[in-house]
Amino acid sequence: MKYQLGTTLISLLIGLLISMLCILALLSSYRTIVKTGVESRIAATHDTQLQAGLTTAQMFLQNAGFGLEGSNNLLTTTVQVGSKTISAVLWRYKNGTNIVCQGLADVESSDNKKRRFVLLEGFENDSGAPCNGTSTLGSFKWKEQSTLANLEDYSTDKLNPQQITFNQTISTCTPFGAGTVEESSQHPLIIISAKTSTQKIAGLETVQVPICLLNIAS
Repeated sequence: MKYQLGTTLISLLIGLLISMLCILALLSSYRTIVKTGVESRIAATHDTQLQAGLTTAQMFLQNAGFGLEGSNNLLTTTVQVGSKTISAVLWRYKNGTNIVCQGLADVESSDNKKRRFVLLEGFENDSGAPCNGTSTLGSFKWKEQSTLANLEDYSTDKLNPQQITFNQTISTCTPFGAGTVEESSQHPLIIISAKTSTQKIAGLETVQVPICLLNIAS
């Protein structure tokens, strides 16, 4: 009598186990690919917004001191914006017959999980009266005018630290490094420092953007 060959319960269970292991491996690979793709997209968006924000900031800041005399039309300090005390670079210029006061700052988002690179607008008082050309820039009431860039928090401790800093010096310089430098004439030089996502993750040096303000003589 010949024995009949067929599928046993044990072979079915082994086959099911192998199939489950294969499916788990595929799901793990899929999850890794999706996670990497999402992180890459977030990092690319962060870097794109940062570069665009820095470029826009340069154009706004070049207005500092236009149509005005004196060296009190630019100030790097801390100011009160709403309920927050933040570091900012402030300036004013003349637009026709009006005095316009603006500033740049790195502020935390409402949930304190991200940062925002913002353009500030200065007023003489809380009622929204325009600023003037004589008072100290730090004495005005400052409000957010627009957001130039939304920035992700790439710190290891996730404490959402300030990402963009400002340093003010005096130098013989030209805007965007173009043109001939006059050694006898010095102007304010604002250096904006920031890091891209890659530089933060790898611990590399910051990007430094020098902005020479020819409208103000020192």
